[in-house]
Amino acid sequence: SVSSKIIGSDENLGYIRLKSFNENSDKQFLSSVKKFEKNTRIKGYVFDLRNNPGGLLTQAINITDFFLNDGEIVSTKGRKISETRKFFARRGDEINGKPIVVLINNGSASASEIFAGALKDHKRAVILGENSYGKGSVQSIIPLGNGGGMRITISKYYLPSGKSISEVGVTPDILVEEEGNDFRINSEKDNQLNYAIKLLSS
Repeated sequence: SVSSKIIGSDENLGYIRLKSFNENSDKQFLSSVKKFEKNTRIKGYVFDLRNNPGGLLTQAINITDFFLNDGEIVSTKGRKISETRKFFARRGDEINGKPIVVLINNGSASASEIFAGALKDHKRAVILGENSYGKGSVQSIIPLGNGGGMRITISKYYLPSGKSISEVGVTPDILVEEEGNDFRINSEKDNQLNYAIKLLSS
């Protein structure tokens, strides 16, 4: 789920694209970050979560925690007390405060929105691109006697600011829409990524 490369005209920016939040994403993500951190030239990062539909909540929390020293990452609120929980960051920022730009678009949902929203609320990253999808619900599957199941929403995700992700998503700090018919993510025609590079290089 993780791919990475060095970008920028001075080859001093780390680019990590995360396609989904699955069981090993945090380990893969951290190993990419640590590899970049050994390179003394790296002075900033672009984390690309465009078209990332989300995945495991634990992964979203772990990956967000890499870049926050403390504070709330996300909370869930439901009708039952047991469905209401808060998750906090532990001490330690893996990149020691280096600047981060997070790329999102309408295809960034759920765990992607938790990651982008928490870093935005803590002013730890600049969020760039388009408004995210707005899937902020926690679902549970109740097995039925006939072998089927019923999926119901049991609680909703809330960002550190207290805002719900549901139906509204995360608004970027800098709105940059896809341009051109030949737009392709992570290519020369990727105007959102080019904007992020310019921002980090200035």
